[in-house]
Amino acid sequence: MPNPTRADEVGFVTRTKRYLLAIEGLPSARVNDLLIDEKGNLAIVRSLADDHVSALTLATVAGPGDRYTYLDGDYMYSCGEQLFGRIINTLGVPVDGKGSLPPGKLPLALELDAPGIEQRVAIHEQLQTGVAVTDLLIPIAKGQRQLLFGPMRSGKTTFLTETVLAQIPHGTVCIYAVLGKPVAGLRKITDTILGEGKGGKNIVIAALSDEPASVIALAPSVAFLLAEYYRSQGEHVLVILDDLDAHAKYLREIALLEGRLPSNESYPGDIFYQHAHLMERSGHFNESLGGGSITALPVVQTDLKNFSDLIPTNLMACTDGHFSFVPSLRAEGVYPSINIEQSVTRVGRQSQATMQKQLTTRIQILLGSYRQQKEYAQFSADLNAHTKDTLRRGAIVETLLQQEPYHSIARSTQVLLLALAFTDFFDEHDSEFAKAHKETLVETLTTDDAFATLRTQALETVEYENFIRDLTTKTKLLYSVCQP
Repeated sequence: MPNPTRADEVGFVTRTKRYLLAIEGLPSARVNDLLIDEKGNLAIVRSLADDHVSALTLATVAGPGDRYTYLDGDYMYSCGEQLFGRIINTLGVPVDGKGSLPPGKLPLALELDAPGIEQRVAIHEQLQTGVAVTDLLIPIAKGQRQLLFGPMRSGKTTFLTETVLAQIPHGTVCIYAVLGKPVAGLRKITDTILGEGKGGKNIVIAALSDEPASVIALAPSVAFLLAEYYRSQGEHVLVILDDLDAHAKYLREIALLEGRLPSNESYPGDIFYQHAHLMERSGHFNESLGGGSITALPVVQTDLKNFSDLIPTNLMACTDGHFSFVPSLRAEGVYPSINIEQSVTRVGRQSQATMQKQLTTRIQILLGSYRQQKEYAQFSADLNAHTKDTLRRGAIVETLLQQEPYHSIARSTQVLLLALAFTDFFDEHDSEFAKAHKETLVETLTTDDAFATLRTQALETVEYENFIRDLTTKTKLLYSVCQP
């Protein structure tokens, strides 16, 4: 009698706890094996015991007596250009009503090791968001891991969708994983980045709040799985995980259901490892891995004042910087509503050109002095000329840093616009003048041939003093376009 093969094994569900199954009869099972029942529903093996395996169903809740076998041919994900502009679920099935996808050629692989240092290159290229505050003061580099945190309605989603749209001219592949949100939250995102005529290499992975926790828990791994495929093709990839706080809560729910001992705030003891393991798969890689990069923007929703809970601090520890979004700034009409003092980038600045770095340093010094002098000025009406000039120029810089949502500004134009605050252009004007004429200035600095050489130098290695001198010689032209 021939020996039975793995394909001949059949498992029967003996016990269930919601979406957690105890299955007997699969002696060759391994952790993370995919199982399929007679209705085509999938489950994934979580752990092995002497007399059964524990598995999480990835579909409707199973019941005792259901039969499971190993999935034959686990190529689930269709990759390539056909995925751009589509919405898929965690299992790679399209959920946007635009028809089916070609057969899959990428298997669901979990717990993949991050590439080693020998397969990486130093981060050296900037990821443009089109937002002056981030591109100049808190830059993001391709391959960086930058955390975004803040309460609800603090402007995180607006910033993220604008960043995705800013990648369209550069051909960056953007994978937006929606984790644990309702359908309305998904629609807000997809209408913006996948709307009519948007184009771009954008993919949305939808793991909604009405799906099993097991499905939502897998979504970040699927996002990185797809990202690594496109990176291997030489593409630069942006991965957005919105949000990992909800993801952590589903991991906690699964762990408690499995009877694992809880750790801080009842989260599983390996929660930091799970998130750090994902983040380590980001980076800028050498030609042995295709020469592309994976940039990660994980999102955490915090309460109004406290961002020192376990999950935010864990993610701060395994990322390269963070943006702090503040709802009070958004209520005041400030965009992006990022608290600059509470935000940091640890590696992004090395992707900036020399001129950007020099200008950024001077902006930060000016804004620091401005905020300090502004606080002292409340208690004294007798201010010297230097203090008055600092307050005026600081207010001008703050005005120039503000911009309307979805009004992207090229990096070269950002440098020219902010550098004007250090020329004689605003010597006789204040922040109200800057606010009234900002759009005209942006248009002129972006398109006028008189500034073509300066636009090139703005992203090169040039001396700050020489750049400011050359820009000062052209301020008469800007005066003429700002006349009423």
